[in-house]
Amino acid sequence: MRNSFLDHPNIVYIFGAYLIAMPLAAAVLTSCSKTSEEKTESDARYVETAKEDMVILTPRPGVECYVLRGYGAGTPRTMSCVVLPTETK
Repeated sequence: MRNSFLDHPNIVYIFGAYLIAMPLAAAVLTSCSKTSEEKTESDARYVETAKEDMVILTPRPGVECYVLRGYGAGTPRTMSCVVLPTETK
């Protein structure tokens, strides 16, 4: 007959270590997460970096095209054009 893992002579220590380690791991992971202010600041830095890499073209009035530069063969350039809303009088 095969032994169960509960028959291990150190099972009490194994479960005790598990009960101590799980809350500690949760506390460490929680402390490493970003606060909303840090996330907002990080997002603002990303937007500024993206704006530095963006070229805006205006092929005709009312249309703007945005080109994101690529930095190698693995990151191609991206282009998107938008029709700007017109004001009605």
